[in-house]
Amino acid sequence: MKFVIIAALAALAAAAPQYYDAPPQRSAGSSEEVVAILRDDRVHEEDGTYNFVFEAENGIQFSQAGSPNGPENAVVKSGQYS
Repeated sequence: MKFVIIAALAALAAAAPQYYDAPPQRSAGSSEEVVAILRDDRVHEEDGTYNFVFEAENGIQFSQAGSPNGPENAVVKSGQYS
């Protein structure tokens, strides 16, 4: 029974995510700018078509639409960013 428990713990430890770098730490006096996301709309249809629109508080805007209408069902897409 002890062998089963030890084997289960070893398997659990081996399956745990491996982190190579520590996440960046933010200090109270950090000068990093936090930007709010104003819009993040995403639509993915079953036929492979999609579109999404993203807009951030700092003026970044991005939109894209696509569908598998190209040769051999290649995805044809178009969009814009600013």
